[in-house]
Amino acid sequence: MTRHCFLQQRAFRLSLPSSCRDAALGAPADAPWRFRPRCSSTLAPTNIANILRNSSSPLASSSVSSSAQTLTVNGFVRTVRKQKRVAFAALGDGSTLQTVQAVLTPEQAGGLSTGTAVSITGQWKPSPGQGQSHELQADSVRILGDNDAATSPLQKKYQTAEFVRTLPHLRSRLPFHSLLLRLRSQVTAQVTSYFATQDFIQVHPPIITSSDCEGAGEVFTVSPEVPPSPNSNAKQQPQEQHGLFFGRPKYLTVSSQLHLEALAQSVNKVWALSPTFRAEKSDTPRHLSEFYMLEAEVSFVEDLEQIMDVVEGMLRTIASDLKSSHVGQELLVSRARDTWEGDSPAIAPRELAQRWQGLIDGPWPRITYQDAIQRLKGAVTEGKAEFQFAPDHQDGLQTEHERFLAENVGQGGPVFVTDYPRSIKPFYMSPSAESRTTSQDAPTVSCFDLLVPELCELVGGSMREHRLAELSKAMDEKGLSTARVIDLETQASDGSLQCYESLPPNFSLTANMLAGAFAGIAEHSVMYPIDLLKTRMQIVNPSPTAIYSGISNAMVTISRVEGFRTLWRGVSSVVVGAGPAHAVYFASYEAVKHALGGNEGGHGEHHPLAAAASGASATIASDALMNPFDVIKQRMQLHGSIYKSVPQCARQVFRTEGLSAFYVSYPTTLCMTVPFTALQFMAYESISKVMNPTGEYDPYTHCAAGGLAGGVAAGFTTPLDVIKTLLQTRGSASDAELRNVSGLWEAAKIIKRREGWKGYFRGLKPRIITTMPSTAICWSAYEMAKAFFIARSEIP
Repeated sequence: MTRHCFLQQRAFRLSLPSSCRDAALGAPADAPWRFRPRCSSTLAPTNIANILRNSSSPLASSSVSSSAQTLTVNGFVRTVRKQKRVAFAALGDGSTLQTVQAVLTPEQAGGLSTGTAVSITGQWKPSPGQGQSHELQADSVRILGDNDAATSPLQKKYQTAEFVRTLPHLRSRLPFHSLLLRLRSQVTAQVTSYFATQDFIQVHPPIITSSDCEGAGEVFTVSPEVPPSPNSNAKQQPQEQHGLFFGRPKYLTVSSQLHLEALAQSVNKVWALSPTFRAEKSDTPRHLSEFYMLEAEVSFVEDLEQIMDVVEGMLRTIASDLKSSHVGQELLVSRARDTWEGDSPAIAPRELAQRWQGLIDGPWPRITYQDAIQRLKGAVTEGKAEFQFAPDHQDGLQTEHERFLAENVGQGGPVFVTDYPRSIKPFYMSPSAESRTTSQDAPTVSCFDLLVPELCELVGGSMREHRLAELSKAMDEKGLSTARVIDLETQASDGSLQCYESLPPNFSLTANMLAGAFAGIAEHSVMYPIDLLKTRMQIVNPSPTAIYSGISNAMVTISRVEGFRTLWRGVSSVVVGAGPAHAVYFASYEAVKHALGGNEGGHGEHHPLAAAASGASATIASDALMNPFDVIKQRMQLHGSIYKSVPQCARQVFRTEGLSAFYVSYPTTLCMTVPFTALQFMAYESISKVMNPTGEYDPYTHCAAGGLAGGVAAGFTTPLDVIKTLLQTRGSASDAELRNVSGLWEAAKIIKRREGWKGYFRGLKPRIITTMPSTAICWSAYEMAKAFFIARSEIP
């Protein structure tokens, strides 16, 4: 069984020599807090790096030569060589690239293998062999953690990056990876110290934020993982995970810039070293999904030179401290000793040392963007360089251009490029000083990029535009309507529903379907009596007692002869069917509308074709559910209907006519509802844009626009509705020809032959009268339900 190693926590004590015992901090003998002195000949350095550093000093070497010292070394076995009479183990603990050689007996080395955690106590003596100045002649060996080669497969050989990534818990034990951790720790400490001396305040901006300050949309959205329900279907799970934890979209930060700008107004100078996340789908080393980014903001600065001075001073300090540090020297040694077998060769130690020296000595030239373009063009003209992309003022600097400037203008060191064209930089950058712009050049902004050899852009910064009028103008020039942004923010603050026609990102499919179901039930239930009159009046060859001269006559006659309750016969069919059918109807409508770009451009944009196509798609899906219920409804609406309930009607039709009876009119229904819905949705969207240009929730607009749109669509599609009624009621007809009609064209021919063209417009008035309030109710109910769910989602 593999046993993983963990460091034990131990308290520490301050040990003093016996000569200092009585004078220990002047403490009286009975003082309860008096330190307990302890003298020992055993050295206890904190790590292997300190052991080797102390041993390399001349004073330590002379003292050790006279008498060996006893010490304890804790670490992991890097390699072990076992011979007949002696064994050698190389120990490392990550504090240095070097290892300590322990000389062991075969018995002591019996349980050791690469990766074993040990604590070895012995005599620290000069080594007679080559490769190390001292060695540890072991007296005792204590195994702190066994190692299993199957679960800890790291060996003393080259490991590919792909293989090492599969061992995230072990890869940091590799000497070079340990060195990178120490390098990062040291640089972080140096940056912290530098900013502290410059009176900067370290802050910690949030990782989860509502802002995408880069504006590229390449962000990771934060949402909770919904645990699977025991009764839920696996196919439904992705839809359940769309719900947002915070009510509104939140993202992993792509930059702390906006937060730092606000914090700088409080304490003048701020900086942060925070994790940053970018959802860029790129596998190049220049694009990472997660990395740490150093950002700083300074208030009350009017000259870009001051910001560049801060950057230059910080990098000079880091390079100077790194060059003189033990970590820096080990990095050079590692580059000289190791041979990389990866995709790209390692940077030579001499080149790396030159880069550090270039950061320390400079000259740190500062040139304008215009000057950089001229230098690049001059290099091409003189044949000194060839570029894949020709340098141009409006195209920006490519990587090959930045590399050339760093190597030639910066003389192998860093170079600042300032004053880029306004057209290729963000809107929030302030204009350059007048002394740096000429009448013949395009407007520039006060910004800089710091270019270094090989890596190219390392640091970027700018002066911020702080004047509101100029900032608003710059936003308008970049296509960011400040009026719309301010309007939306104002509406959001007072609780209203802005940009209503475009559903918010956190409006779930479930809420959408509930809103649609509510609208469908409301529409069909309220206007059901008028719908019954329309069905009666559209019947071809009705019985003599079911002939009506008009809507009023039909309602009075039915109420007097058959009873008032007859007007509601079959209403349960539409209540049962309209709920799921309209849920699918409006869900499909919103989904297709969004996919076709119907929500793009805000409430000011009009997309009639997207509205028509989304309406047509919606009715195809919903009619597949609604058509059987519509057949049952119209069978029960007929004069002298024998059906008393929806289940009885459904069973009887199925037994006598088969399943096809419920869908015989489906093609005709689609022929009617597709153009009807396309016309209705297109008219509704158009009328709504005219009546409600702000796009806010307005029940009067939705009601009026829905009614007008329904009336227009109903008038144009009445002939198809007459044909559909004939097909859906054929089973109840006494006429043999009508009972055996089988298709759209056959039904159309019968109507034309018996009643002429006017037969196609039977029931026109009740259809329009039915449709206008129905669609008005439907849209009003849907928009009201939608507003309810949106308001709930915006509650913090």
